[in-house]
Amino acid sequence: LWLNESFANMMEYVAIDALEPNWKIWEAFQTSEAPLALQRDATDGVQSVFVEIKDPAEIDSLFDGAIVYAKGSRLLVMVRALIGDQALRTGLKNYFTDHQYANSVGADLWDALGQASGLNIGAIMKSWLEQPGYPVLDLKIVDGDLIVSQKQFFIGQGQDQNRLWQVPLHANFDAPQLLTTKELNLGSYQELRAKAGHALRLNLGNTSHLVVDYSDELLADILTEVDTLNAIDQLQLLQDLRLLAESGRKSHAELLPLLLKLKDSKSAIVTETLSQVIAKLKFFVSPDSQGEKDLKALVAILSQAQLKRLGLEAKASDSNDDLLVRPLVLDAALYAENAELIAAAHDLFLANQAKLVALPVAVRALVLKNEVLNFNSDQLFDNLLVSYQKTSDSSFKQDLLAALTKTKKQSQLEKLVSHFEDADVIKPQDLRAWYVNVLANPRGEQLAWDWLRNEWSWLEAKVGGDMEFPTYLTVTARVLHTAERLAEFKAFFEPKLTNPEISREITMDTKVIASRVDLIQADQANFLAALAKITA
Repeated sequence: LWLNESFANMMEYVAIDALEPNWKIWEAFQTSEAPLALQRDATDGVQSVFVEIKDPAEIDSLFDGAIVYAKGSRLLVMVRALIGDQALRTGLKNYFTDHQYANSVGADLWDALGQASGLNIGAIMKSWLEQPGYPVLDLKIVDGDLIVSQKQFFIGQGQDQNRLWQVPLHANFDAPQLLTTKELNLGSYQELRAKAGHALRLNLGNTSHLVVDYSDELLADILTEVDTLNAIDQLQLLQDLRLLAESGRKSHAELLPLLLKLKDSKSAIVTETLSQVIAKLKFFVSPDSQGEKDLKALVAILSQAQLKRLGLEAKASDSNDDLLVRPLVLDAALYAENAELIAAAHDLFLANQAKLVALPVAVRALVLKNEVLNFNSDQLFDNLLVSYQKTSDSSFKQDLLAALTKTKKQSQLEKLVSHFEDADVIKPQDLRAWYVNVLANPRGEQLAWDWLRNEWSWLEAKVGGDMEFPTYLTVTARVLHTAERLAEFKAFFEPKLTNPEISREITMDTKVIASRVDLIQADQANFLAALAKITA
């Protein structure tokens, strides 16, 4: 099952890239599949990709999209990068020929790819498929030699079981193809550095399922060349530093210099990764605090030049990346309370007030959010909610949802929650998005969290038995971040551990929230001090 889904997931990107290489579709893989897999797979207790099923009832609880789809396809991408397209094509043809009109198992595919490439793909894949998690590679200089070692990577508490992986290194210097031991001496650092002529890095192209922790000296060398790196390598550096900070190996304060270095990137995936990092940093500040003011000041610094370059509306000269970067920059500038943007977006709203669906699609959500945040009234809110009910345009519905759930008015948030069970307003298939967006609004968090607990029986009756059901826990765990909320989550859900449909999700999400609470307590003061220094 996992191979069927993961292979299809990978081939979506392979096919589109072959048809439209200018779309740079593999960059989208780096901001969607890769971070999803890396985040989930770093929690201790996560399932391995390959799991024996003893009871059909287990299937839904094990059908974790971050593992079955995202990690699975990422591992296939890793194999493709390791053996190359020619061996992949040959191996697949042989596999299809040998097993046509018959059943097969995953090992049959690894045998075919191994014969085509001359590598023991079965042994390599066994270490990745039958073990949960993934390694962090430590690269450091010891007594003049460059040493690489592997260890399982955890976000939050994790029990190290001395797992080993066969790791494709994809180095930009003279290094073995695979790391198969716990530690390996790669030779004299000075000689390797001189021969390479550039900073030394691992996992080029971000194709292997891992993170790299460079020693301070090696990282400083990389940062001097960061402007010369391609977009995927810049993204990878930022992504790995964020994950290392979430694991407690580094401080979030160490992310700030890199954010500033990359702030004017014209790459959509680098800008999207910056946005993902900022979203995580918001956990460290509370509403209306000095920390929030400092974070908004940082975001203003990060978005200022890009906002000036791109403007509010699309231009004929825009590149594909510009079209993708603009909404991200505008969102950042709105969070930073940029006065010029607020005024310009309001003017655009007024000019299209009679037909809001006609607003430029790329900035429509931004314009609507701006209106709800900065020019709100009960009449405006009610009109937008009625528009949501009436329109059949799904993208317009999403934009309205994104705007309405940003309101700062308690009475309006209460109105939204009162409609959660009203299918005439919010269809059941759309409810999760409404719920998590209200939950993510600091002024709506208590309302949404209370609703989930008070109306659990209704929700279970409505979507229980569906694969969607456990994801209500998943999205809740992405938002909650205080010790109080952790205690409430455990008090409510631990008695439900006997329900096989959600028991695995309860266990995993308890760890997700707990790790975030611990991280905030450990790193908040350090991060806020560094943030205040930059924005002073």
